[in-house]
Amino acid sequence: MAKRKQAVRIGLGLAAIALAGSIAHAFGETPDSRGGPAPGAAPGEQEEQAFFRSNRFTMPEPARADVPKTAIGQGYARIGENAGLELYMDKTTYAIAVKNKATGYVWSSLPDSKTMRGEDLNEDWLNAMRSPFLFDYFREGDATPATGNYRSQHGKALSAKPVPGGMDVTYALPDLGISLTVRTVLDDQGLVVSVPNDAIAEKGSGRLAALQPYPFLGSVRQADVPGYLFIPDGSGALIRFRDQQSRFDEPYVGEIYGSDVATTGFGFANAVSYPVFGIVHGAGQNALMGVVEQGKANAEIVAYPSGVNTNYYWVSPRFKIRSAYFQPTSQSMGGINTFTKARTEGDKSTRYVFLSGREADYAGMAAAYRAYLQRGGQLPERPAAAASDADRDVPAEIDFLGGDVEPGLIGRHVLKLTSFGEAKAILEDLRRQGVTRVTAVLKGWNSGGLNGARPAKPSFAGELGGRSGFEALRDYAAAQGIALSLETDYTDLLKGSPRTNVRSDAARMITDRLLEYPFVSKFVSSLYKDLNGYFLRPQSALRLAKDDFGVFREDGLTSLALNGTGSTLFSDYGGKAPLTRTDAMETYGKLLEEAGKQSLRLLVNRPNDYMLKGASAYLGMPLESSQFMYATDTVPFVEMVLHGVVDYYAKDANHQADPAEDVLRMIEYGAYPSFVITKEPSWKLQNTPSSDQFSTAYGDWAPEIKRRYDLANEALKPVQGAYMTGREVPAYGVVKVSYSNGAAVWVNYTGRDYRSGAVAVKARGFAVTGGGEP
Repeated sequence: MAKRKQAVRIGLGLAAIALAGSIAHAFGETPDSRGGPAPGAAPGEQEEQAFFRSNRFTMPEPARADVPKTAIGQGYARIGENAGLELYMDKTTYAIAVKNKATGYVWSSLPDSKTMRGEDLNEDWLNAMRSPFLFDYFREGDATPATGNYRSQHGKALSAKPVPGGMDVTYALPDLGISLTVRTVLDDQGLVVSVPNDAIAEKGSGRLAALQPYPFLGSVRQADVPGYLFIPDGSGALIRFRDQQSRFDEPYVGEIYGSDVATTGFGFANAVSYPVFGIVHGAGQNALMGVVEQGKANAEIVAYPSGVNTNYYWVSPRFKIRSAYFQPTSQSMGGINTFTKARTEGDKSTRYVFLSGREADYAGMAAAYRAYLQRGGQLPERPAAAASDADRDVPAEIDFLGGDVEPGLIGRHVLKLTSFGEAKAILEDLRRQGVTRVTAVLKGWNSGGLNGARPAKPSFAGELGGRSGFEALRDYAAAQGIALSLETDYTDLLKGSPRTNVRSDAARMITDRLLEYPFVSKFVSSLYKDLNGYFLRPQSALRLAKDDFGVFREDGLTSLALNGTGSTLFSDYGGKAPLTRTDAMETYGKLLEEAGKQSLRLLVNRPNDYMLKGASAYLGMPLESSQFMYATDTVPFVEMVLHGVVDYYAKDANHQADPAEDVLRMIEYGAYPSFVITKEPSWKLQNTPSSDQFSTAYGDWAPEIKRRYDLANEALKPVQGAYMTGREVPAYGVVKVSYSNGAAVWVNYTGRDYRSGAVAVKARGFAVTGGGEP
């Protein structure tokens, strides 16, 4: 049978990338330490090459170096087995080792004793590395947490009881009067390490604050093993193993679902939407992926690069058991420091999935995590229509800002920014321009405008054309196949909303104070100092959503856009019994069920993992990481999990600083374009809470919408509905993304044309090769 001729589509070169004058390099490195610019490069070219070696991008994988296998140490006994793995435990240290039957590779929770002896480790860190768990604790009357480990606290093993697939070991910490059980088992999917809540006893002066079972599983000293840590920061980030590194004061700490503001108050936190992490020992050879299962609502991902306290790289979950907080005792804000008395709810557990061969890298982890979510019903299977999606144009998200409030002579009034009729006219113009598939989201459609009444009542602002104007827009959208959604939110509450009462519907902190915050930042506008926001109690959110969904369906709507509800999680101490974060997750799950009962599609802004099962689309997809100095690479992990299952849209183009790079990154990450649009000129927003929207006028954006849409359509139409199956970086600034239908998208960020065999990619351009498979 003759080979099908390979299809090649070449994207036109984009505008030059504006390079920053100074580049922040991972680990404080110079460009030379990451390979350096090519010898003889001109100064401008050197700067560009240095840019693509920064942690804003992904590095090429180094030449393969085989990772040596290690044997199971003396003193270990096999305690569990499944089809592919064997689980061992040391009879004296209770360290564990997992052996891959097919490859013979061994993962150990105990770093190699020879390398530890060669390190300048103090006694505390030596004890920590040899302990089956680390922990933080409080003592009665002292709200300052202390750090400990099993060995330094003279721990004792009270019992070791075999259970199906593994072992229950009960430990005692006599000095603190604490005992707990760590269960380590193999099931048919991998290793599960858990701490049952009912097996924790605290009968002395000590109270657990945090717990990390087997934190050094898979740890690596410097670059003794080639590979990296994967952390779920933004779209995803890597911390590669190196011999030379800077010293850092703090590890990476990613708080799963962000901090619980009801306990800790408002403050900065590295929020993590997906409780997943990983370690690679030789890309394409050995990897493990960890997923926090039980207890994830009160946990964080902690990653130590070499250079923080020790020369070891390691990553693990840390389960929060109790938290310190300040309890006011007077109106003058006098008070005491204390800690929560009750332990956080439920058992704590982490699942480890072991990967080998071609699956042993961050792309393999993404595929494994997708399969994990699908098995658990958290992510839908690949849509049945996915195979024919390549015949359709890609969608573009157009967010219309309808109305917002501004000060008037007497109080505040709604300022019209885009009427329903004007939105219809813009959609008609986009269609004439060839933007054929639109996901339209109406913001500020309701009486009171975007920031005048929250939660929004299902009533259409008269200033925008009222119900009749909306119905005309709705009918036009339906006739043209345009997905029209109203944006709503069940997280924020504004005082004065006719639907709610602050005292009964606003969540409360553990101190009994309302969860209150300045709704409009002083950096956005000083005109709204009196406008305070509150967090809506999850039970109230469910009640209002249930009422609204029925009304929306009666109004002929088939989809809604959820703003903050999908990404915000907090406990609530306002009822007779506290509502935990796990309870809140379950409540928001019921909200998804109510939408399903009304056959409403939900477009969710940056959904946490527990919201994915009800998300028809993902809005505001991050296309970058935080670029912490210890991170070496940014990778599209989240995108590799979701592509082909859930459509996702980039953050709006209105705020992007570098249009050329942003378009290429959108294409590389498989994200669809997004824009915030008004009919009125942008200066009219200057006295509204939306004054941080500097450029929104459709007249200004129409050509750019058309340009970006055409580029996205050319690049991404052939891979719609397909899984991302692989990603290669053949050279700095050049990326190849492979898809399950046989297509590949090549992106060249550099200022030089790139060629690989028959594939040529223009400078600052893209190419699509192959495709056509189901």
